[in-house]
Amino acid sequence: MKTLQRLLTLILALLLTSLPACSLRTSEDEGDSAVSSDPTRTASDNAPSNSGEPSGNTVGEQDSQNDSAPVPVEMPEQIPAVVPSGEVEGDADFYPDGIFIYGDAVYTQAYYSETNSRYFAQTALYYQQKFGTQVSIVIAPLSSMVIHSNKLASVIPDQRVMLNDMKALTDPAVNFVNTYDTLAAHDTEYLYFRTDHHWTQRGAYYAYAEFAKSVGLTPVSLDDLTYVVRNDSYLGSMYEFTKDERVKTFKDQVEAWYPTKAHSMLTVTPQGETINYDSSIVSVNNGYVTFIAGDNAYTEIHVPDNPQDMTCLVLKDSFGNAFVPFLVEHYGTIIVVDPRFVEENIYDKYAWLNFRDIIFVNNIEAANSYVWSKLYMGAVGQYMP
Repeated sequence: MKTLQRLLTLILALLLTSLPACSLRTSEDEGDSAVSSDPTRTASDNAPSNSGEPSGNTVGEQDSQNDSAPVPVEMPEQIPAVVPSGEVEGDADFYPDGIFIYGDAVYTQAYYSETNSRYFAQTALYYQQKFGTQVSIVIAPLSSMVIHSNKLASVIPDQRVMLNDMKALTDPAVNFVNTYDTLAAHDTEYLYFRTDHHWTQRGAYYAYAEFAKSVGLTPVSLDDLTYVVRNDSYLGSMYEFTKDERVKTFKDQVEAWYPTKAHSMLTVTPQGETINYDSSIVSVNNGYVTFIAGDNAYTEIHVPDNPQDMTCLVLKDSFGNAFVPFLVEHYGTIIVVDPRFVEENIYDKYAWLNFRDIIFVNNIEAANSYVWSKLYMGAVGQYMP
């Protein structure tokens, strides 16, 4: 029966994550603001999971861009922020599922549920108590946070307010990282894709830096990492969501920063296939899947030059993918779990590693979704109806 319940939960999560910011009210939301599905799966996320820099027992052929040692490029002039300050000529075009086109980009917006946010906070506290270690919550705001428009401010939910409310629900034993202010301080930079619902790795970097400082680590500087433009004409998920021809004209690129330390990465795909890579930035796929080879059930990263008692567990949706490579600068072992695809009890599987840190990395919609709390609790053997 539990296996059937787990399967039904996974099917629901995958259905929810196939649409960006789509309003959904469940029985758990009664009395609260409408909660939306989390936008974590994209057309590009479904690319073959062996795409990357395979080493060892991989399948498929490498493309001509594969290089085990990336060639650094001169830092180009930055793509400007998704929308410049001030009003953009013309109105925003809203779609029924909550996404909208404004200026030269497609945006997602967030919706808040106190009930579901409370479940998420309680889930993080449960992990803190069960594993007996430091637990951090790192939440990615959605792209609409960077819009500077008085006209739209009255109709777009304020994610700063949402995150403050979510922090207030979180037990002090859990480290709730202030991602909003650090991203807002850099909102003239290229933090979000124009044609995809994810943040860029630059956006993920600022959240990582804030996390690192909050747990007593010194963030690596972007200037110390090898910078590569993986794709200078990227078209992400939003064209498939909107089918709007304008999206094809919006300029996007996939920037990547390679860690300074040699490391290896093993993934277990949702289908159970084990694949080895020689980097957490993979090279066969040049879209968002370039980060840790996309969404897999389990990812294990080993960094020989780091202290081996420095271990961490990352529990994530796809926003966590761009975040994880920065952790290579600090931890000897990094375990990444996507609860949509796991069957084993991850406490039984990994608790022996005595994690120094457990990090929840989710976009704000996932953190407002009952389904995600249910998946995380199910991953440690706790069934939620």
